[in-house]
Amino acid sequence: MRLENSVSVIKYLVASILVGIILGIGGAFAAQGFRSGIVIISNYAEKLFAQDPNFFFYLITLSAALVLVHYSRILVNGKPFQSVADSIYLAHKSNNETDLKVGFISTIAAFFSASGGASIGQYGPLVHFGTTLGAWLKKIVPFNFTPDLYIGAGVAASISSGFGAPLAGLIFAHEAILRHYSHKSILAIATASGISYAVSTGIWGDTNIIKVSSENFNLLLILVVSFLAGPIFGLTAIFYMKSLLFFAKLADAPKLKVHYKYILCILSLSIIGHYMPEVMGLGSETVSGILYSSYTPIFLTIILFGKILASSISLNFGFFGGVFSPAILVGAAAGAVISAFLVTLGIFEDFQQALVISGIAAVAGAVIGAPICMVIIVLELTNSYAYALASLVGLAISVGYVQVRFGSSYFDVQLLNRGIDISDGRTGLFMTETDILQFAEPNFHTIKENETVANAISLMSKINQSELIVVNQSGEFLGKTTSLALFNKHGPLSSVDVIDKDCVFIKHDASVQSAMKIASDFVGEVIPIVHTDQNKAVAIITEGAIFQAYLSKQNQTVEMEKR
Repeated sequence: MRLENSVSVIKYLVASILVGIILGIGGAFAAQGFRSGIVIISNYAEKLFAQDPNFFFYLITLSAALVLVHYSRILVNGKPFQSVADSIYLAHKSNNETDLKVGFISTIAAFFSASGGASIGQYGPLVHFGTTLGAWLKKIVPFNFTPDLYIGAGVAASISSGFGAPLAGLIFAHEAILRHYSHKSILAIATASGISYAVSTGIWGDTNIIKVSSENFNLLLILVVSFLAGPIFGLTAIFYMKSLLFFAKLADAPKLKVHYKYILCILSLSIIGHYMPEVMGLGSETVSGILYSSYTPIFLTIILFGKILASSISLNFGFFGGVFSPAILVGAAAGAVISAFLVTLGIFEDFQQALVISGIAAVAGAVIGAPICMVIIVLELTNSYAYALASLVGLAISVGYVQVRFGSSYFDVQLLNRGIDISDGRTGLFMTETDILQFAEPNFHTIKENETVANAISLMSKINQSELIVVNQSGEFLGKTTSLALFNKHGPLSSVDVIDKDCVFIKHDASVQSAMKIASDFVGEVIPIVHTDQNKAVAIITEGAIFQAYLSKQNQTVEMEKR
């Protein structure tokens, strides 16, 4: 027995490390290849046109990129491209199967978008590419791990390489994607994150986008300023997310044809790029510029709102990419605006870099719903506890403000708009995706409204129930009657006011989650399940059966996480 246990442990350790190594190497090459490819194509385009980016430059490059993105959509038969929200969903589903073709082509579409100069993010596509890579590995290796282990390891590798932050990769996978910590998964995820970082730095060197000077600020004062700036960062994050959602609604307008949407996208982005090239593309150079340049408050404000506008148009009117990188630039600009304002007032002149980094963490952390990860990113990229602590204060206020005023991260809102609620974890999701009808009793007795009270009481006695479903002559659902309501009554049911036409019922397509909410306020014996389109009762269910459905989903969660 001891020998068998030892063999199992060895198999687990070897398999976990092997998964981590494969996904770590794959994630590193994917992340750095993605980034390097965009830089190469962008530089080539500028040399080809032998000029600085202007209207016609963006008109040509964006048009070419959008054509490629459009044909990418054709390759996946018009299916939506997959993003971070899909990674979160896959990590929580009972069936973690994903469409590998859509996953890979989604990353390619993001690459085309960024290479053409669209204002999109690189980290979101890389996160889902890590998910896709993990799903692919799950299909080809025989290890009996749950799919979310592969997803977490793939995601960790992508973030680790993308930011040059291995601890952040580990934390992001758990905090933003898996939403739980598993001791059995951490070996594979940690290995993937570490290997990815080692490969990236060994081949491509330092990829850090946040390079700061020494800590030349008063920590106590910056903590106070960061605390006061927190609500401003929160408002900025909310405005950014609401702008994305607003333009998404505009793009989905039924009267707006695809080709008109593409034309609007190209023309508006070309105009923005002509006057404000700083807000186009991935934005890494602009972030560096904000850290070390003394822009005017007006110019910084233009960058802030220009980036939000450019990203909202890019991500909803044709192109595809992430929201993470734009949030970093938006946060950097917000922090710099506050710093420039303070300098204009003649106070706190040494806070620019600290406030910029605090803004990055506060806005991006609120948008992606990973505050701990953002603090770790700051710590790893600055090698400074002072910067990390300053960021933590503004971040905590910002995230708290966003949770109260907006409700959740942008990815969670995307899922909610698709009818997917993961706020209650796996159990909640399983309950949401499981129809209550499969736990109901399809064989039940009804009574017509023209039947007498005596017949109703007789039927109740025969089936040993104190409640009956009442229907009309056509079999349509009318309501429910009870033995208590029938007491001392005589004549047809319809004439003695004993039918409760406002009784609690459950729709035929309701989930276990919905049924639980309805049952929470229910008092009685059975709840009718009604096909609302046909207005007919199709089953009945008890509170006990609903509770059993909940327990079955909870047990499903426990069994899955045990694996």
